[in-house]
This record gives sequence, structure tokens and C-alpha cells, in this order.
Amino acid sequence: MKIVIVAVGRIREPYFRAGVDDYLARIQHYLPVEEIEVQAGSKEEDNGRGSYTLVAEGERLQKALARESFVVCLDRSGKEFSSEQLSAWLQARMSESVARLAFVLGGAWGLSPSVLARSQFTLSLSQLTFPHELSRLILTEQLYRALTLWKGEKYHK
Repeated sequence: MKIVIVAVGRIREPYFRAGVDDYLARIQHYLPVEEIEVQAGSKEEDNGRGSYTLVAEGERLQKALARESFVVCLDRSGKEFSSEQLSAWLQARMSESVARLAFVLGGAWGLSPSVLARSQFTLSLSQLTFPHELSRLILTEQLYRALTLWKGEKYHK
């Protein structure tokens, strides 16, 4: 199985970038992993309420998602897991021979309805609201933690 993280926007803060890169490298020891960043919406696409931006970002995300992907959208309305539950969920996808597991993170306005409709699963990191850079760091850390649980390694306490 390959893990793909598809996210709106680039990580601008060096400390977030360093953290995400570190966890991506750690994940790579267990499974192939790829990060795809799509351009965030622009002022020209915005109508003041984000709806045009959301549509434009949704189109970019749809293009970045491979057809064979099992799509997991991150949204606060999704299912919350403990780290152990996330690990078991990942193991179940591996047992189902999912070839490409794509985690999709939206921008400031969230995810477009078209992207949410495409997902096979919706995951919530928390009911709290996080900046998308921090959400990507939390996601990569939790994926790494889930993989160490799968392998029975000492990272998880």
C-alpha cells in the first residue's frame, strides 16, 4: 500500500516543514509515501465567502487524486480514532489490498462537496480547529505512530 497525502497549499513555516518531512521519512521505512500539494485558492477566485475558492481548490484536488485511490477526507465531521484504532483501521485497509490510500486536507475554507462526495471515509483529527500546516504535521505523526503500533515498536507509549 502507498500512502498519499494531498493537501491544499504549501507549508510555509520552516518548523512545520521540518516536522512533516521528518515524519514522511519515518513513514517511508514502512510504506511508500508521497505528498502532493495543490495551489490554494486566490483572491481572484474568492467571492468573499470562499465558495469560488472552494470550487477551484476542489477541482485541483480531484485532478491530483488517482482514480484507484481509496480517498480519506479530513474533516471535523469525520470519525475520530484513538491511535490504536487508527492503526487497526490502516491494517484493515492493508488486508483489503488497498493499493493507494489518499488522505486529503483542505484549505482555509475546508473541502468542496465534490471532494467530500468522492471520499470512501472521512476522518477527524479533533473537534478543535487547527491551521492546515499543523493538521498536516499531526496527520503525518499519527500515521507514523499507527505504523509503529502495527509493527509492535516502542515509539507509542
